[in-house]
Formats: sequence, structure tokens, C-alpha cells
Amino acid sequence: MEEQYRQWRRKAIDEYARAYGAGAGAGAGGGLAGLERQLTYEDFKAAVMQGDDNGQLLDYVNTQVIFQAGVDFESKPMVVFCACKLPSAQTVDYERLLNLIIFRLDEFVENDYTVVLLASGAQHTPGWGWLARAYRRLDRKYRKNVKNVYVVHPSMWARLLFQVLGRFVR
Repeated sequence: MEEQYRQWRRKAIDEYARAYGAGAGAGAGGGLAGLERQLTYEDFKAAVMQGDDNGQLLDYVNTQVIFQAGVDFESKPMVVFCACKLPSAQTVDYERLLNLIIFRLDEFVENDYTVVLLASGAQHTPGWGWLARAYRRLDRKYRKNVKNVYVVHPSMWARLLFQVLGRFVR
């Protein structure tokens, strides 16, 4: 996430410099130097959430892909991840989708939580490269408080995924 934030910030600064010239540092808003100070992680998060679709993907992710469905028997929140509801990679930027999933997980990672993965009937499955990038992006803070993972109706793809990842993740 940090690397994506830095890339987004650098792109915004470069676009500003192209539009207003590199010497636009003395303007009322502080110009390029002022912009560099103002571009925060919260700005990046807001830009990713808003996207080009006015937040439609954010709404879809929060209501269809990943959401809280009550608490388990130990009063830990149950986070449901519906792999069967992932949109097509041709219609959605999966990097933005991953950012939105991570932003949603940020609400749960500070305390213990349970993950329920609904794997059956997935029409659109992400590629192995995306899964590897997603796993690398989910650092320790996302993994340390996961107490249980339940896979409901695992498809052959989900079984293979867990067998492969099970050899690397301990």
C-alpha cells in the first residue's frame, strides 16, 4: 500500500508540474511545494475509494464482496469474503479492487476476527500473479489477528489454491 501511495503521489505531482510548470512554487496555494505537503495517505485513500465510477465499485465491494456478518461464538467479528462475487477482470481494475478490500479489512485487523470464504460458483477467478501480489500486500497486521478461516463449498480452484499456499504459509 505504501508503494502505491508513493506512486500515486508522484503521479499527481508530475501532472501538476506539467500543467503549471515546474516553477509554479510561489503561487497562492504554495504551488508544487505546497502540493507535495498536502498529498496525504488519506487523499490517496479517498481517490481510490472514489475512483472513476463515483464510488460504485466501493459500494459493490462493501455490500457484495467483503462484509461483516455478525460475530462468532467467541464474539469475534465474522468477515465474509465472497469470492463468488468477484467482478470480471476485464471490467474492473483488480489493483483498485485489492485496495478497496484492504481498506475494508482495516476496520477489523486491530482485534481478533474470523474469515468466512464463500468459494463456490465463482465466475471470475483472479490470476495466480494477482493472488501472489495480494498475499504480499497483506502484511503481518492483517494476518496476526485472524483466528479462524472457514471455507464454505470450496471449488476445485479454491482447494488447489489452499494446497499450494498451505505449503508456503505456516
